[in-house]
Amino acid sequence: MVSDRRLLDIFLRAAALDGRSGRERPVADFVRAFLEPLGFRVVEDDAGKAGGGNCGNLVAVRGDGGDLMLLAHMDTARPTRDVKPRLLDDRVVSDGTTQLGADCRLGVAALLRAAERLAASGSAAGATFAFTVCEETSMAGSQNLRWPANVEMAALLDSSLRPGAYIDRGYGCRRFDVALRGRAAHSGVAPEKGINALAAAAEAVAASKLGRLDEETTANIGMFAAGAAINVVPDRAELVGEVRSIRPERVDEVVADFRRAFEDAAGRRGARLEFSSRWDFAPYRIAADAPVRRRVLRALESLGLAPSAHTSAGGSDANSLNARGLPAIDLGTGAQNPHGDDEFVLFEDMDATVELALALIDAR
Repeated sequence: MVSDRRLLDIFLRAAALDGRSGRERPVADFVRAFLEPLGFRVVEDDAGKAGGGNCGNLVAVRGDGGDLMLLAHMDTARPTRDVKPRLLDDRVVSDGTTQLGADCRLGVAALLRAAERLAASGSAAGATFAFTVCEETSMAGSQNLRWPANVEMAALLDSSLRPGAYIDRGYGCRRFDVALRGRAAHSGVAPEKGINALAAAAEAVAASKLGRLDEETTANIGMFAAGAAINVVPDRAELVGEVRSIRPERVDEVVADFRRAFEDAAGRRGARLEFSSRWDFAPYRIAADAPVRRRVLRALESLGLAPSAHTSAGGSDANSLNARGLPAIDLGTGAQNPHGDDEFVLFEDMDATVELALALIDAR
């Protein structure tokens, strides 16, 4: 059963706002209108320009702000304007035709409800909340976020794990882009005059290892385009792939393996290779004695939630913040099956997420 109907109302209103990555303006306007009457000073930055979006991050500060920043991202991976939430006995779900939007509108709603309760309690506790853009795509929001000087650590309300669980290790991801240039020729009249870039690319892919390479490493080629017409020897082939691991040296090793495979295939076929790679996000580890980890453990234990540490292979704003020197832990909110039409959240997990936000503010 629903125990905090106000929280549920805020969540349903937030979830229905259509704010995909780069188009978060309706969510940002909703957040600002909610927080400013509660005494928060809300500032919008220009991070949206870096991601080509229509708004920036919001940073909302109450009182002295404290040394902990709580975050949730405003964007969703898919549209939510047509979401039709259904309330069951113990959870809220969509009608099965869209995602629910709990990733990460539950985090947004939990912070708004926590702000409301802080104001109603008369507490003088300082708080800093950040609402980021483009987390589901480029992470341009967290990569360009400017936080107050007093902030020393961050906690994200963004993991699909249930409350009590937290992410203390995150994979890094290195993207690689491949372009093979051959020579076009008529495939029927003079195929021998051509250099088949598609065939070179196919040989390289066949020689490469994909999928789960070991317990801490994965590799994938997700996009492949080649050719211009059915009767033309393909003179170009382009691919995009990624390698993920908790160990940066392992990522570099696997990317180098891909490069060699494409160099070898291009050489055999007489094609020209263009190969480049860059980090999409870096891996991170939170030390056992890190202040942010101790803060999280105190808050969880104060609520009677059993703490459990996990490793995530997916990227989040925590990757960006840790890479920029701000220790950040991603916390379970119970927004389960994110991005799917079967996404749901238990009412008890919604309540626990708000309590956790408030406990983190108090656990100085």
